[in-house]
Amino acid sequence: MKVKHWLVGIFLLMLGVLLSGCIFSSESQQARETTEKFWQAVLAEDMDTAKDLVTWESAQYLQFLSSKSVSAQRFETGEIKVEGGTAEVATVLYGGEKGDMVIPLRTVLVYGKDNKWQVDVQKTLGSMVSGAMGAVVDQLNQFMENGLTDLDRSLAESVGKLNQNLQQGVDKLKKELSKPPASEPETPPATMPPPSKQAI
Repeated sequence: MKVKHWLVGIFLLMLGVLLSGCIFSSESQQARETTEKFWQAVLAEDMDTAKDLVTWESAQYLQFLSSKSVSAQRFETGEIKVEGGTAEVATVLYGGEKGDMVIPLRTVLVYGKDNKWQVDVQKTLGSMVSGAMGAVVDQLNQFMENGLTDLDRSLAESVGKLNQNLQQGVDKLKKELSKPPASEPETPPATMPPPSKQAI
């Protein structure tokens, strides 16, 4: 009898763990879906759809996410962190002309009164600013590295040409110095008049 109670207890415990995992998975999946719908709407400049996915308090900040100001071409979502009534979804926006500028951010969601996840645009913008600053700094570093590499190459070429010119000048000078001096035609020494014997 005790064995049956133990088995039933273990079964119920396992069932509880599995169900809570499903509920958590469902919550995180809903947060991810809301995040993806939100960013799809922002990139498509469909602000009406985006407005339906955000908290009422942060809807005024949507104007800062128009596609022209974000200039992102695509996005990806990553890990999700759910704590109580808030969720953070790791998001990466790809912007720039070639889509090679990476802007990492956290899309912040709040579990609303309507029992659905809503994006807190203000907090998301806060994480976006720091992510964009990091991306700009990374790009500047890359430009500086490329610029320094080009500058190094240019300086090396200039120094090489200068060295070559100096070497040619030294060789020419050596040739000039190794030649025997040109002989001058001999002129007879001028005869000097004999000193006068007059007394002063």
